[in-house]
Amino acid sequence: MKPKGEKTRAGSFPKFKLDQGLSSKAKKEWQVLCGDKNHWRIGFYSPSQGKNPGVKRLEKHTCVELFLLLQGKVTLILDQGKGEFELALKPMQPVMVAGWHSGYCPNGPFSGIAIVVERDQFGTIYRKRG
Repeated sequence: MKPKGEKTRAGSFPKFKLDQGLSSKAKKEWQVLCGDKNHWRIGFYSPSQGKNPGVKRLEKHTCVELFLLLQGKVTLILDQGKGEFELALKPMQPVMVAGWHSGYCPNGPFSGIAIVVERDQFGTIYRKRG
C-alpha cells in the first residue's frame, strides 16, 4: 500500500501578536504556535500515546525538524532505513530528525512536551507500523 501524503503550505501557522505570550492548548498532540512565512514555523509536540506499541504510524517530511524537550519525557521512534529505534529526548539537547519518526510519552499521554522547529512549507508522508 502506498504511503498517504499531504503538503504544508507557506503561512501555515496562526496569526499572532508580537511582544506578547502565545496561546497554547493542553493535551493536544501537535499545535503550531507561530512562524515566519516562507521560512520556519514552531510548535509544541506532546504525544497522545504512552507506550511504543500504541504508536500506529510514522511520518517523514521533505525537510529536517529540530526537537527540543521542554518538560516531562518524550521518546522518539525513529527509522533511518535500518529498522526502528528509540531516542529519549533530553532537556536542552536539541535533536535534528530527517527520517521516519513519531513519539510517545513514557509517563503517560501528554505528560511531556517538546518544541519543534520546521520549515513553513514541506511535504509529509505517513507509513503504518507493523
